[in-house]
Formats: sequence, C-alpha cells, structure tokens
Amino acid sequence: MKRFTVARKLAAIALLAGAGNLWALTAAEQRHVDMLTQGGMASVKQAAQEMFNAGEKNPAVLDYLAEILLRQYASATPGEIDTLSWAAKALGQSGNPRYRDTLSEITNSSSANKKLRKYAEKALDDLGDGQVPQYKRGGVSLKSGHAASKSSARETSSTPRSSGRNQPLSAVQKGMSMAEAYDLVGEPTTSTGRITGKAWIPFNFRGADTARLYALYKGKGRIIFSNRSHYDSTWTVYEVQVDPNESGYP
Repeated sequence: MKRFTVARKLAAIALLAGAGNLWALTAAEQRHVDMLTQGGMASVKQAAQEMFNAGEKNPAVLDYLAEILLRQYASATPGEIDTLSWAAKALGQSGNPRYRDTLSEITNSSSANKKLRKYAEKALDDLGDGQVPQYKRGGVSLKSGHAASKSSARETSSTPRSSGRNQPLSAVQKGMSMAEAYDLVGEPTTSTGRITGKAWIPFNFRGADTARLYALYKGKGRIIFSNRSHYDSTWTVYEVQVDPNESGYP
C-alpha cells in the first residue's frame, strides 16, 4: 500500500512539473529555457547539446525540447535535423518516460526525416518504463515563437504575454480547460502549484485532483486548476478568485 501511494505522489509531481515552470530553476536551467524560447535553431542546438552533456533531468526544462520537437519534426529542413536529433538525444538521456509519446510520434511518422527517426528510436529505448502523464503538444509556450514561424523568430524576451481576449477573470467558469481560460484572460503573471491530499488516497484510481496549479494575475486575482487524472496532462478550472490585491507572485 505504501508503494502504491508513493507512486501516486510521484505521478502528481510529474503532473506539476509538466505544467510549466512551477519550481525555481537553477541559473543554468533558466539559461537553457531562454535559449530554447528566445533564440533560433542554432541556439536550440547548443542548449540541447549542453542539456545532453549535463544530464538534464528537470521536466520544467525538458518540456521545451519536447515542444520544439513536436512542432518542427514534420517540416524540418535538412539543416535543422541535427538540432532536432540532439533534442531527441537529450530527452532520451533523461530516462523520463514522460517523453515516450513524443518520441514515439516521431519514430512512427513517415513525414519525419530518417536520421531523426533513428535518433528518436534510440532515445525511446533509453526511457524508463514507469506509467506517468505524457507530455502533450502545447504543454508549454514558446513565447518567442521561433519554432512556430520564421517571421517571429526575431522576437525577444520583451514580447508581452498573450492577453487573450482581455476578458475579466469572472468570465472564466469552473470546468473550463486551461486553454479555454487562457484564451479568455491571457497568460498569468506567474504560476505555482502543489500536491493535494488526494495524492495519498489509495483508491483514487483515476488520480483526479491530486495536484493544483495556481495561475496568479497581478491586480486581478487567481485561477486554480486541478488535474483531471494522472493518465493525461489535462488541467481544468477548479475555482476562480477575483482579488484586486493579488500580488501576482507566490
């Protein structure tokens, strides 16, 4: 029973880690995130190589590599294949089964470059066997958009956060997905998270509400999200707190 509850707690931690930058990053990790979101493909390659050589394990950083891979693999130019191959290698060396679906999508895709498929397949063999929530496309935001379009590759960290439709927090309703909420009110000033007591309930087989994510909006309030289950990485609105005194920081 103890092993079962510990496994459930670890699954909840994986959900939180995959929800974004919820935990403080080291200086080196923050540098890699900046390289992945603010630079071009040359910057991505350097970051991926450094992460591979350093043995990066933090999902809050690795998720950005997974997102770039999923966005780019099908349309990558010959000059970008080496970069994406390094990204696949970095995910593989982490040993984190969270990236099994990401690498499997590439290995099974006829539109993926043959060399990239080879590295993705090798990386897939290096992953652990644990049953954890898988990374899903769109799980993190590449704010500078370098992997989404060439025209936006010139953007820098000064790019403002998306304001969505500029709706008030009161427009967000319980049960909405995170994507729906952000589409209405934009991205938060910052986010934080925690594991709930339900992570320890032995018969919570679905793993619902084992983690909470707090999206904090300075001067507006906060949106509290709950995980739907430990079988996917879907977050839904649990509660909305309108508070003009919200600092926007944990």
